[in-house]
Amino acid sequence: MTRLLRSRVAMAVLRAGFMSLLVAMPQLLLGHGTPGSRQLVALFALMAGIFTFSEYAARSPSLVEFRDARPYNRIRVTALATAVVLATAVLQEHWRDSLLQVFHAGIEAWGRAVDVPYTPVHLLVGTLPSDLPPHLVGEVQAAAAAVYTISLLMIATFAATIRWGNWPGRGAFNVWVNLPQFDPTAGGDVVERLQRDAHVNLVLGVLLPLIAPLAANLLALPFQGALLREPAALVWIITAWAFIPANLAMRGLALNRLAWLIAAHRARLRRAEVLAQAV
Repeated sequence: MTRLLRSRVAMAVLRAGFMSLLVAMPQLLLGHGTPGSRQLVALFALMAGIFTFSEYAARSPSLVEFRDARPYNRIRVTALATAVVLATAVLQEHWRDSLLQVFHAGIEAWGRAVDVPYTPVHLLVGTLPSDLPPHLVGEVQAAAAAVYTISLLMIATFAATIRWGNWPGRGAFNVWVNLPQFDPTAGGDVVERLQRDAHVNLVLGVLLPLIAPLAANLLALPFQGALLREPAALVWIITAWAFIPANLAMRGLALNRLAWLIAAHRARLRRAEVLAQAV
């Protein structure tokens, strides 16, 4: 037990350090911002580390779902880190004159390719202030396309894990640890509740990237401020636009899978009862 506790605490420390570094990375790499913004980023990085440590060091988390249902959270964190790195690379001015300029040009070409009418990237770019320099618009376009592509790959990877990886595995699924906010005794059929929540999450995951940019008056102010003063904030605005809906869609797939497993288990129990009565 002591060895297990030490291992859990050590892994929680590593995860906390990684999340703190991930939050601070855009600010560290871009090197822009006022002293106040740098202090704010440091505060957010510290809060992310403390939250991650408390969730993973505890016996049961309070907010993080599917903590022990690998590789759910590993897929999410890997995709998030990749998206943040790509968005930061696109917005890094000094990298355009280095060996990474081919990489930078490739992402910009991909951004132009997917920026077609009625797509989420096109709607997001359409919310930018009209007086922005063309190169800033191109950077936002490229970063949005890269981040949105990574979010779609994250969903596809998890769907493949469910289909061919038999997620969450053949072992017992601990609802108390993996779904801390879900109360199976709250009333109503568990399968129906899981399916309803899954459908809501999937619908929101599909619609939010399209609906959010339509609120142009709300998005124009943070975009304008981030582009002119805080490039690191722009990284997180674009990342949140793509990854909050993608996380909802991924959660919907997970809940739908759990509902299917429970329904299949009930069917097996009914067949076993029928056979027992026949004998």
